[in-house]
Amino acid sequence: MPTVRSLMAAALLGTGLADAASFTLPTAQHRPWSLSQAMWRERVLIVRNPPAAYLQEMRRQDTELQVRDLRVVALPPPGDARLKGPPTLMLTLLVDEEGRVGQQFGPAALVGKDGGVKARYSTLPTLNTVNALIDTMPMRRQEQQERGR
Repeated sequence: MPTVRSLMAAALLGTGLADAASFTLPTAQHRPWSLSQAMWRERVLIVRNPPAAYLQEMRRQDTELQVRDLRVVALPPPGDARLKGPPTLMLTLLVDEEGRVGQQFGPAALVGKDGGVKARYSTLPTLNTVNALIDTMPMRRQEQQERGR
């Protein structure tokens, strides 16, 4: 069930909360990755064409991403040097050859474990902004009680 905060965020951005359409794209290592494989296991922050500094910060924050089961899926342009960056557990670099997935989700979108789009961002959000929203979600609160973190 959407929180009041997520509904307000969606309304402010002029978007309705909806289910994310699943997609499958190749990773930088040419292996298929599907949004559906994250369902019920991870939240997914999809970011289109992020600067190298943004990816570096996400790599640096990998432990923080793990705590919230938050996978960052970055969609740099095909052939971009950012696709060759060092791997981390919670950062996935995908090749969106035709740009369709990036167009669908805009500059950035947060997809919950249930597959619902929880927020759309008109610019790339900071990890603190995303974490603040995640921490208001009932599923996250339950996780905190169960895990003690």
